[in-house]
Amino acid sequence: MRFAVLGTGQVGSALAGKLSALGHDVVLGSRDPAGDRAQAVAARAGARVASYAEAAAHGEWLVNALPGEEAVGILSGCAVDGKIMVDIANYNSAVDQPILVPIGEAIQAAFPKLRLVKALNSVSAHLMVDPDALGRPHSVFVASNDVSAKADVVAILQSFGWQDIIDLGPLAEARAMEQLIPLWMALERRFGHPGFNLAVVRENSPADRA
Repeated sequence: MRFAVLGTGQVGSALAGKLSALGHDVVLGSRDPAGDRAQAVAARAGARVASYAEAAAHGEWLVNALPGEEAVGILSGCAVDGKIMVDIANYNSAVDQPILVPIGEAIQAAFPKLRLVKALNSVSAHLMVDPDALGRPHSVFVASNDVSAKADVVAILQSFGWQDIIDLGPLAEARAMEQLIPLWMALERRFGHPGFNLAVVRENSPADRA
């Protein structure tokens, strides 16, 4: 499958590397594709690097690993209609300010033909692509208005090794996912590292007890 991973930070680099390792054809999107940093990230990920627009044109799927503040502006110059987007973005300012306009919903409103699925935004980059690294079960959330696209994204997450994938329902539930970021940052400060995640422990339902 052809993927465009938009963003060359830790998240974009990790996702591009994992998708490449799984045999997908990956192009990283960068504002400076000829720059040394972007070239180095692409080399580590086993992917090519191009402009955002060129990467998006390549991808059947899009991965939004951009800062939330920049996403709509950058995507406005890209071909996105009809494509599945895994939206991982958070606002850089989420720790200091309340989230007034949820990123996922803002992108979906700006590009109504985009098949957007919010996922992985509350997990550190290395655990996104290697959930087994924690050595114990932990949870990841998904939300989307497109049921078929969500099922396809769940399959990709399973190929990464995720087992406890919690479908929160429609995209409006992504607001709660984005609101987890201040908690995530507080935990990182407390632990001094990003090697953690949340695990949702559920009481057995009556059907489970039968």
